Amino acid sequence: MRWIAFVILLYVVTVLQTTVAPFIAVHTIRPDLMVIMAVHYALLVRTSDALIACWCIGIAIDLTGISYAHYSNVGINALAIGLLTIFIVNIRELTFRDSVVTQLIFTFLVKLALALLVGMHMLFVLGDWGRFGEVLTTAIWAAVYTAVLSPYGHWTLRQFRGVLGIGAPHRLRVR
Repeated sequence: MRWIAFVILLYVVTVLQTTVAPFIAVHTIRPDLMVIMAVHYALLVRTSDALIACWCIGIAIDLTGISYAHYSNVGINALAIGLLTIFIVNIRELTFRDSVVTQLIFTFLVKLALALLVGMHMLFVLGDWGRFGEVLTTAIWAAVYTAVLSPYGHWTLRQFRGVLGIGAPHRLRVR
């Protein structure tokens, strides 16, 4: 994996997430391009590289996000994406990593889990558990929207595998 190319890609995706995503939002539900990038790296690169890369993506999400009330939320996305990456890395050998269905399912599950964890953290900090239904509804729709756009994001990232230093996933050979 080439880390300088990763940092440049992370910068470009962060800029797209903060500038373009609000324009394609549907009723305040935005797709999460950073999650698509994190899932792509979690599925395809070595375990140690995947953990570091996804943690860096989580920190970028934290630093570009907003805080609620007077509480900072730096670290919650990095921790959540790091834990979800451990889950993906442990079961990715059981899947076809280049399959659109696999990428779609993992993107949906990661976005849903991330939105729920961050939303529950926000409700805990603010002490407003009565809005859990709203957080759940928003998390589901954001996960659906992100998953719908994920094949395009994964295809775009697949085109830059050589530049990013990501090899094709290993295939089993049948004799």
